[in-house]
Amino acid sequence: MGIFENIKVAFSGLLLNKIRSFLTMLGIIIGISSVIGIVTIGKSLSETVADGFSQFNNAAIYVGVQPKEGYNYQDIMYDDEISMQQIEKVKERYSSEINAVSMYGPHVSGVISAERDNVRVEIVSTVSGELELGNLNILAGRFLNDDDVDKSREIAVISDKVLEKVFENDANKALGSTVEIDAGDSLRMYRVVGIYKYEPINMGVFGGQSGDDPTSVYIPISVGNAQFYGDDRYWDFYVSAKENTQEAVETLSAHLTEFFNEGVYKENERTEIGAHSLQSQIAQAESVMSNVKLAIGAIAAISLLVGGIGVMNILLVSVTERTREIGIRKALGATNVDIRSQFIIESIIICVVGGIFGIILGAIIGYVGSSLMKQPTLPSVSSVIIAVGFSMAVGIFFGYYPANKAAKLDPIDALRYE
Repeated sequence: MGIFENIKVAFSGLLLNKIRSFLTMLGIIIGISSVIGIVTIGKSLSETVADGFSQFNNAAIYVGVQPKEGYNYQDIMYDDEISMQQIEKVKERYSSEINAVSMYGPHVSGVISAERDNVRVEIVSTVSGELELGNLNILAGRFLNDDDVDKSREIAVISDKVLEKVFENDANKALGSTVEIDAGDSLRMYRVVGIYKYEPINMGVFGGQSGDDPTSVYIPISVGNAQFYGDDRYWDFYVSAKENTQEAVETLSAHLTEFFNEGVYKENERTEIGAHSLQSQIAQAESVMSNVKLAIGAIAAISLLVGGIGVMNILLVSVTERTREIGIRKALGATNVDIRSQFIIESIIICVVGGIFGIILGAIIGYVGSSLMKQPTLPSVSSVIIAVGFSMAVGIFFGYYPANKAAKLDPIDALRYE
């Protein structure tokens, strides 16, 4: 009997027992859909995190205060912060390696009244280096400079969202004008010197900004400290390396750690400084996601194993039910290879059809899950090919034993079977 005849016979057998065939496929469907869904959601998660991090400077390094072993953050509050003098020493000592330095003073929520609608904003006091560290795109005017900070100029850089709602999208009208912000217990006025393009940060399940969140209004850090009761001591600051290579970034991170922990913080029993590059944080996030995907994928693979055992079980039942049929076919000249091929093909068909349904269900699960993370994604072609190939492999592996058992039946004993 040729392969096409075997396929025809296998389909006929499956259609005669629709419910049993479907229940046999169910384990394969669940396993394949779980794997496809997890791979798709994992792909979306990776793209979401990559998109979120892409909006930051790849050469950025976070430098922050952290407690030593045996202490917590409450033990080091208020008297172990980084001073502006220390930050200036860092800039001076590593000037050949550092491209920009940024830090933040007080952040205050506020509202700008407009004719059509009120605009929620976040007043962010910072320094000139935020232009580089924050990857800000200046559309008109300029960003803050060192002179603005030194002379405590009451100026601001607003987003294009504020420009649209307050100044009717007219940059010429906005530049040089005064923007009035209700900061809760006070009314603050700043002269607009620049406009930047607002980029919502999509970090999916990790949170982040959306288009409806308040946008930042940047003011000099000296102004923020004076108006909102800040000081010149900070929990952290940010540095960008001049060379955007992993080696240069990690070298600068090591130098900054050494400067503080082997220098100014050496005698401090409670506090140390941690310097972490954005690249290392990306690698760590990707590693965590890979481990999670592997763990969940392994759990989903158990469903495939269970499904494969179900296929083998049903085929063993089928062999028993069709013993007389096998005897008749052998008596008519069917070889062991013919009998074995018939049952293996039947097993493969069960797994492949179940795999196709599993791919469709997995694609739906993956698309819905990735849409919830604001990064709709469909399964990759490679994952579909692997899923189909795996389904066929399961069919061959778990179908061989029942098929071989059927092929070895003695035709006389099979014909006598009741």
